[in-house]
Amino acid sequence: MRVDLWFYNVTNCFKISVPLYIVYNLLIRPFKLFTLFILFAASFSAKAQLIVGEADPYILITNVLVGKGLTTNNITYTGHKRACGFFENGMASKLKMDAGIILSTGIAVGAKGPNDAGNKSTSELPSGGSVLLDQYAGGTTYDAAVLQFDFIPQTEDIIFNYIFASEEYPEYVDKNVSDIFGFFISGPGITGEQNVALIPGKTLPVSIDNINHLRNSQFFNLNTLGEKTLQADGFTTVLTAFLKLQPCKTYTIKLAIADVGDRLLDSYVFMEAGSFQHKTNLGRDTFICIENFDIELDAGNPGRRVIWRKNGVILDTTQKIKVNSFGTYEVEIFTDCGSFIAKKKILPGVSDIFIGNDTIYCGDSLSRKLEVKNRVFDSYLWSDNSTDETLTVKKPGMYWLEIDRGGCKKRDSVLISLVPLPKINFGKDTIVCGAVNLILSAQEKALKYVWYYNANQTADTGIRILAVKPGTYSVQSFNTYCNNRDTISIVQRRVLTVDLGPPLREICQNDTISLRTGIRDTLNFATKWNTGAATSTIYTNTSGIYSVTVRDKLCNFTATDSVLVNVYEGVGNIWVPNAFTPGDNDALNATFKPVSDIGKYNYYQFLIFDRWGQKLFDSTDPNAAWDGTFENKACENGVYIWSLNVKSNCSKGDNNFQKGLVHLIR
Repeated sequence: MRVDLWFYNVTNCFKISVPLYIVYNLLIRPFKLFTLFILFAASFSAKAQLIVGEADPYILITNVLVGKGLTTNNITYTGHKRACGFFENGMASKLKMDAGIILSTGIAVGAKGPNDAGNKSTSELPSGGSVLLDQYAGGTTYDAAVLQFDFIPQTEDIIFNYIFASEEYPEYVDKNVSDIFGFFISGPGITGEQNVALIPGKTLPVSIDNINHLRNSQFFNLNTLGEKTLQADGFTTVLTAFLKLQPCKTYTIKLAIADVGDRLLDSYVFMEAGSFQHKTNLGRDTFICIENFDIELDAGNPGRRVIWRKNGVILDTTQKIKVNSFGTYEVEIFTDCGSFIAKKKILPGVSDIFIGNDTIYCGDSLSRKLEVKNRVFDSYLWSDNSTDETLTVKKPGMYWLEIDRGGCKKRDSVLISLVPLPKINFGKDTIVCGAVNLILSAQEKALKYVWYYNANQTADTGIRILAVKPGTYSVQSFNTYCNNRDTISIVQRRVLTVDLGPPLREICQNDTISLRTGIRDTLNFATKWNTGAATSTIYTNTSGIYSVTVRDKLCNFTATDSVLVNVYEGVGNIWVPNAFTPGDNDALNATFKPVSDIGKYNYYQFLIFDRWGQKLFDSTDPNAAWDGTFENKACENGVYIWSLNVKSNCSKGDNNFQKGLVHLIR
């Protein structure tokens, strides 16, 4: 049984299966095909049904379209380079043609679905018309793409398969403005250039007016808007072009398409890979629903020597053989000018389908989209009897899909399980008053626990731990298939302290001093001064003792402090810090200057010296501060000498002169 474990994120992967003919070409023409392979990879989309790319016309003819045993040369292409390309994965779309080449009146990659516009035009890549198609259409052509080559047949009959598609369906049927295409053959026994793109059993050319929903509708498919696999609004069934030729002589064929009258609405012609070949009675590849079968294969060239092979092993040399196993059968037919090989695949009617791995989801809900990617079927039947291409499931259980394609059915099932997450609930984040001493528990027993403190994994492995420090704690709990995680933040409220500064504060008469608790949050910290104030800061110009009590409302911690304020006449109260910390990016104590309650000075000079007596700072501005630099360079950690000479309105006598030391700390 296949089991995937899905948690919170899902990564989708896919692989690309490169067609055999591209691998073969890479070995034969590595340099030319390198471009083809890059374009192929770039054009791939995991969700698109039809894969389309652009490639060199020479490669498209010699290694994609033309089968073995046909000699080709003089390959030329006229038209915009992006109008010529290749396609692949067509059997997963409505085309019923696996791979081949494309010619377009727009760009080749424009053929890729979904059909998101009913009137798509690619007019930004204009190119000229074709004289041949002008004559054939009886009007002026535009955006012509003409792929021409010479070839030498070994037998009288050459065939190839094609599909014509257009955005002009169905609204421009019988309006005489439709695009034109044709396959024009010329050479020995043929008069002029004859178009072999004809309606089966008739001499009418294939066109929008000749094959549509009104006439010859057995050869027509309507492609509704929104259909995933193809852009065109309508296209023909797989048609076959028949060429009647003279063996061993040279012929020229022109594969051509163009807009008529204007450049609007793109058209495409798809030509099947390997189908330009000598006619046999093998027919196209066969898909069989049953495993027990018996099919007769006919080389279709009576009188010629033939050799039948499967996987390189010779099976028979008769005109007809019977086979009863899946695989690729080839017959080599010998002619007067060599030999050629025709192949036929006999494959299961539809390969196995896959709607996903059995999956276990973790949690209380799920949402899973079930589908078969990159393939299209005739009908879908899900286990809930729905018939859509996809099924979105919201509940656990066994789900299955049965598809039908051409009467062949396939079924796949997937088991989706939902496992509850291990239960963990620390509750809300917590505030602790004083020492931290909490037990944290994962609650439900599990196979494994991983604990984290401040995002770092700890050595704890039990169901519970003792938290003794503030911070962020989390635990990841594992059961057989799932894991869950919860996190809690623990904040510690420490014992409260209040500092009003120096116990003695002196100011000049008529000056005012501010007293601050340093705690601005008076909502959670109740503040009460002996003056009756309840703010974090008070102002006074009166001598006396001032005290404050602050209470932490949450933890009921209290703190008190007091200060003596003296108001006197003189220079005033000046305080000079003894250290500062410039350059630590916290914006605190970043500069150094005297602190004073004096608002105005009659004289002020503040100087800084290093220990060798060199003056580093000199200012007469009481607001100026030293930032710890000299000549724009940071001074080193150490002790520096300061000198202050001041005189204020309340000074008596000479200037007040002070000096001291300051520690510069980085």
